[in-house]
Amino acid sequence: HLVANQSTRVRFPYPAQKKSDTLLFNNLMTGTENNNSKGWPTVFIVFGATGDLMTKKIAPALYSLFKANQLPKLLTIIGSARREFSNDEFREYVKKILIDKGASDDETIKTFLSHFEYHKAEFTNPADYQSLAEKLGKIDGVWQACSNKLFYIAVPPQSYELLFTQLSSSGLTLPCGPDEGWTRVIVEKPFGDDYETAEKIDQMLWKLFKEEQIYRIDHYLAKEMLQNILVFRFTNNLLEKVWTNSEIESIDIKLFETLGVEKRGAFYEKVGALKDVGQNHILQLLSLVTMENPISLEAEKVRVTRSKVLQFLPDLSEEDIIKNTKRYQYKGYREIEDVDKSSTVETYFDINFSLTHPRWKDVKIRARSGKRMAESRKEIVITFKHLDNCLCPIDGQHVQNRVIFRFAPEEEIVIEFWSKKPGYAMEIQQADFKFTYQTEKSSMQYTDEYQKLLLDCIDGNQLLFVSTSEVAAMWKFIDPIVKVWKNNLVPLQEYEPDTTPE
Repeated sequence: HLVANQSTRVRFPYPAQKKSDTLLFNNLMTGTENNNSKGWPTVFIVFGATGDLMTKKIAPALYSLFKANQLPKLLTIIGSARREFSNDEFREYVKKILIDKGASDDETIKTFLSHFEYHKAEFTNPADYQSLAEKLGKIDGVWQACSNKLFYIAVPPQSYELLFTQLSSSGLTLPCGPDEGWTRVIVEKPFGDDYETAEKIDQMLWKLFKEEQIYRIDHYLAKEMLQNILVFRFTNNLLEKVWTNSEIESIDIKLFETLGVEKRGAFYEKVGALKDVGQNHILQLLSLVTMENPISLEAEKVRVTRSKVLQFLPDLSEEDIIKNTKRYQYKGYREIEDVDKSSTVETYFDINFSLTHPRWKDVKIRARSGKRMAESRKEIVITFKHLDNCLCPIDGQHVQNRVIFRFAPEEEIVIEFWSKKPGYAMEIQQADFKFTYQTEKSSMQYTDEYQKLLLDCIDGNQLLFVSTSEVAAMWKFIDPIVKVWKNNLVPLQEYEPDTTPE
């Protein structure tokens, strides 16, 4: 998908140069660095800079990258929102976010905040986009180079159309020229509300950017354990030959949370558990455990291979959905603020199906996720079939092997097998081969994943980002389920908080 208008960005008069920045730029360019994550001037523009995304994810992740010396040397971060802020007031706003997350008020944070500027903008006002373009031109003038431009769309999806229309009219996203700084955009999930709206968002994006410039961000793919699935399967040669329907009986994916909806009632009423977790996280996990070998870890090859297996998600009929899906809501959900007193939104779902891919045909797949569960447990369980000639001295009962990729409560890969118990009798017992992934957890939620994702955006690596074909395939599978549920053909059941429905 090509950018509709490839003309170069409008250039504005350069102000007087800031000598220190110019010297730093010259030193960088005469050294070994080029247009990579650290060696080229970069401007990071956040639309919606006073919202939850900035507080919970963007600002803490940027600060962690800054402390680790992973951000470009010449960097300006422009926050854009409707609130009235001066540059200093915006820096204090960001500082409070970081202090509340446990950062120290020291020289490091002061240096970090010096990279921030603020631009007040109303989405409906073309003049505000023009003035932002002038600001970007002046920054480029200081550096005497066309900087990289990274636009983060941290606004509600209902604002996308207005924002993208104004961006298109303003020329803000046009490149300076073929051999100068790149332009990229980050879009947060949810990627639409259904297949139709997802396609509409893509059409708007494609008017401004090529597909390789679009980074659809979902923190789940950046989890270390998800990346470990690829390594476990395709770097080792232990199980891949039996990783088929001839040997595997079932795949069980569960994402159970003990947390409830709490203060997110307005958001949850719009999406429910299936759209919040099922349409994206669970199907992304499924693609990783069922995809073919991508041969290389190049982003495009991995994304294409993930997408290919998602094309084999079944076209569920109304009868299939009635028979093989369940939806529940925990008692007390309707009492939460901003939740409809007669809400039919599910907080737990249970879906059973099989892929139509020849490698996975007839393998039972169970996808479950919910709030206020009995325990926090997030895992993929691969169960192998019984061996016909199994030596199973447990009352003649056949036993099975399992491989478990677990994200919570521990990050670990477990292979369950069987061995003889010590002693005179021929008795067997379950034994586990366990690899626990040791990682230093950040005290700031999402920071670890967002550090990786933001750095990949700057480096131009789309490996951990969802492609448009993946989004389309996932919505095509989910949309019929949503439709049947809306028609109440699958009755909504209740469950007690802190329990897991059977």
